[in-house]
Formats: sequence, structure tokens, C-alpha cells
Amino acid sequence: MRGRVIVIAVIVTALLWPVAGWAQSRDGLPAIMPLSQVKPGMRGISRTVIKGQKIEQFDFEVIGILNSGLGAIPVKHLILFRISGPITDITGGTAAGMSGSPLYINGKLIGALSAGYLYQPGKRELALATPIEEMLRVLDIKNGAESAWPRVFMADRPIQIQGRPTSRFVIANTFEQAKQIDAARVPHTTAFVPATFPASISGASPRALRIVQRVLGLNQPLLQSLGGSAEFEAAQIGPGSSVGIVQVRGDINYGGICTVTLRTSNRLLICGHPWELLGEVEYGLTTSEIITVVRTLERPFKEGNLGELIGKIDQDRGPGIRGVIGQMPRMFAVRVSITDLDKGKTVHRGFQVVRRPDLAKLFTTAMTLTTLEQVREQVQGGGTVKVRITMRGKGLPRVVTRENLIYNTRDMAMAALLELPDALNFMFYNDLVTVDASDINIEVSFTTKRMTALIADVQAERREVSPGESLRVRMSIRPFQEETMTSQVIDVPIPRNFPRGPAVLIVRSSGLQIPLEFPLEERVSQQLMAEPSPLPARDLDEAIQLFEDFGKYTDLLIQIVPFGLPPEGSEFLKFDVFAGRLIRTEWFLQGEVQIPVLIR
Repeated sequence: MRGRVIVIAVIVTALLWPVAGWAQSRDGLPAIMPLSQVKPGMRGISRTVIKGQKIEQFDFEVIGILNSGLGAIPVKHLILFRISGPITDITGGTAAGMSGSPLYINGKLIGALSAGYLYQPGKRELALATPIEEMLRVLDIKNGAESAWPRVFMADRPIQIQGRPTSRFVIANTFEQAKQIDAARVPHTTAFVPATFPASISGASPRALRIVQRVLGLNQPLLQSLGGSAEFEAAQIGPGSSVGIVQVRGDINYGGICTVTLRTSNRLLICGHPWELLGEVEYGLTTSEIITVVRTLERPFKEGNLGELIGKIDQDRGPGIRGVIGQMPRMFAVRVSITDLDKGKTVHRGFQVVRRPDLAKLFTTAMTLTTLEQVREQVQGGGTVKVRITMRGKGLPRVVTRENLIYNTRDMAMAALLELPDALNFMFYNDLVTVDASDINIEVSFTTKRMTALIADVQAERREVSPGESLRVRMSIRPFQEETMTSQVIDVPIPRNFPRGPAVLIVRSSGLQIPLEFPLEERVSQQLMAEPSPLPARDLDEAIQLFEDFGKYTDLLIQIVPFGLPPEGSEFLKFDVFAGRLIRTEWFLQGEVQIPVLIR
């Protein structure tokens, strides 16, 4: 998944609306001061929320106008300003979550806060804003990619910053990069850090958080928020209000808090920067209340709760995000039930996630892991888990259900996740039909009891056989710590079109073969990031049958494979009959036996 580097621009009026919508709503915009009238020394006020839902003001003074050194996008200027007042004493200067805060001079909107010194306490009163006038040009941009954010801006004259004349301002990608630029003490140069969207997650265990961080590919640490969804009476939404942008909502939450720049009718322009720069989207828009501003050494940020769902985010663009109040997003429902069979305890969890396959896979996995660890009250430990997955969606002929039994000596919780990525791939990446996925239900029951059986002995009646004949195989399996073995005789058909020559009789579990020493967290992360493969089926009915019935650890797979070919996959098995047999058992099967045979 592409890493997220949030580069801040400015949100303006109806910035991402179609041109026709802009013309119809122009009368609803506030008064705007053009950049030509903005001069150093001018003073004004900005609006944001630092506690609860109350919109408060802080003062600012314009220091200078910066000109882009690269001119990579239509935005050619930035406004350098200094913030002050009691509120900024509380926040410690510019804090993540303040991006999008509207700036006014004499009641006229001049722009929105877009970047600041988030990492250096001595300079946090300095910030940058993009002129609202320039951003209005984005209204004419139709479909198509937008240019990257300019990195270097130049001042018309040197500006004194902490006793140093500065004329070159660099917008750094990361805090570390900004520190390096300032540490180099390049003459007349200083660095700013984008006023980032404080992306946060709540309700995830440490291991689940680590997987989310890795799969999302975030360049900055993901905040583990103490807040979450809460009930409170929402105030009227307007410029300076705090709102939530959420992609996951429920017992686990993922999203962030940002500031409204402008409201026209039921539409909002917020944040002043993209979330993931994905264009047309369908995220959730919520009310929010700020609990406090956390003043960290590197990045102060707003901590708060997300309130009720009030609408959706329908545009995620470089210059900012557009929200629509009253239009709700369609979301995918996830329910997780975990049962401790040893203690007779069951816990239910649930959430909704935006209809994006990658996020649905990731957060379904994260929620299942979190709930398992909460019920078990421990991270690792061996045991047996039974996983039942039930999925529904328009386009499927019926409810699709898969069950499997999994045992792991060291980490049963992580082993239980191995089935989830493929299940979500079946729903969201189905290459046979379009599935409008509605919900998934994951039921996991676990016990510390070892429910395994060893493939103890396999004997072939003969070592040479002709196509069209059958090979009789006698085998025995021994359940864990039981003296009595279960034996069975199976006839394995040899297809008439099976290639003549050396072959191998393989007897093993039909489940996914993972070396015991392989880190399961690594395996799960790889599954979540891997490109989905086409379904190995001719039609949907066959695909459902394979998904529901094949690849179970409790199934004993007896298979004859041409020598030199892998025992997994199906491309080389296009015979007139399947060269093998599948035997159902009640145990997690361990061990593998291979016997060479000759097809005459």
C-alpha cells in the first residue's frame, strides 16, 4: 500500500466542487481578501477548537509573502505569519489538527493554516498559510492528476527568524528531514513541517497496531488514540469547527480530527490537505469534541472523541477534503465473536469500514487479533482454534461459509488470522462476478487442548501403475497422546491422460503449508499486502465450492504429482479425473509422507 506523506495545501470555498456548483453557490461564500492586499504587519484572527466543541480565536500577524521556487502547481505563494494569544500558549504553537483553520483580516478570509514548526518548540509560533484567492483556481480543475506540492518558497526580502535573516523556506516531508535542514544551517534557509492530519487509531492491541502501521506504510507513527466514538450533543458546524474524518468506526476506529475552513449550505471544506489523495471517495464525516491538546516534544496534537455520523467525505484531493452533511456513506459491516472454550467466555465486537478492499482486509484482521488477545489476556501461547467465516453480498447466490481448524504451538491467535485475507479477497477481488459486499461475520473458538493427529504411516500397494488404473494406499494416523491409530485403505485413481514417467505420491494435510519457524506476524502482513490472485475456478459455483471445502487442515490430501512439479497449484492437474483423494478428519493433521511411483 502506498505510504502516506501528507502535504498541506489550502482549502478554499467550494474548492473541489464542479464549476457549475461553484457558480450556483458563490453568493454563500464569505468575503475574501486577495493576496495583493495582504501586507506584512497586518493582524487578524484564526478559528479552531482546543477543548470541547467551542470555536475559539487566536491572533496572528503577517510577516511576509513567500514565492514558490519551483512553481509545480497553480499555488505560487504562501503567507508566513506568527500566531499569538492565550490559546497558543495552551497548544504550544501549531498543533496537528489545526490544519484548515481559517484566517481572517478585517472579517475577510485570506487563507487557511497549512504548515508550521511542529518539531521545534522555539519556533512553533511560526506558521504558513496558502492564500484563499489562489486556491479558487482549483475549481476549474476537472478529472486528472494534480501536481506535487512545491517544496521551496522564497521571500521577496530577508525575514528575521530568531536573529537569522531568512529568505528561503523549505517544506520538509518529515520531522527528521526538517531537523537535518535546520541543523545544516544553510545560509538564509529554514524548514517547515506540514501541519499534518493527526491520523489515529483506537481500540487496537499493540500487535494489531503494528500490523496496521506496517501495511498502511505510514511514514509517521500512527497515534494510538485514547478517545473513540462517544455520545455528546453536537454544536453547529461552521468555520473553525472540529470534525472527524473516519474510515473505520465502531469498536475499532481509524481516522482523525481536523478543522473546518469553510461551510456553504451542506458542504464543507476541511483540513487543507489530502487524506490519501485518492480523488472521489466515500469516507465517514462525524462531529468531534476536543478533550485537550497534547504537547509533545516533536508534534503537539489534538486528542478527542468522534461523535455521531453526520455525512460523508466525497472528495480527497491534494488541496483538501470535501464533506457533505446529510449524505451518509455506504460501509461494510464486520462482526467478530471470540469464545474461550476452556473458560466458557464469549466476547462480541463489531465495526464498520469504508468499502475499500485493502482497508476491509486490514481492519477485519486487526479487530479479530485484538479481540482474541483481549479474551485470552495474553499475546502468544499455543492451542487449537476453530474459525468460521460467514459472508454476504449482492451478487452471491447464497451466504458463503468457511470453517477450518488450526493448531499452533506458539501463537494460536496469529494462526487464526491466516484464513481472513483470502476470505476478503473472495468478496472484494472476485474476478468472476461483481460482488457488492455487505457484511462478514467471524466466529473463533479456542482451547489450549491440542487437537492434532500425526500421519504416522503410509504404504502403497505397488510402485508401478498405468494410467486409467487405481493405486491402493494404506495409511494410519495417530491422534495426539493416544496409543490407538486410525487406519484406512484408499484407492487413488490415475487419470487416463496422466503423463508417463516418474511421479510422487504425497500424503499430507490440504491446509496451507507454513514452516513452524516462519514468523506468523510476518506471514499475515505479507498476505494483507500481497496482490490478490484470480480465483482458480471456471465459474462462481465452483469458486464457492473450492473456497468452502478445499484447503482445510483437517482434510487428509492424498495426491499423485508428476515428478519435478510442486504439490500445490492446479494448472498441471487438468486431467480427466482428479489424481487424488480427500479424506475428512476431526483433527489438525501434521506430518507429510512422499513415496516415489512410476506411471508406466
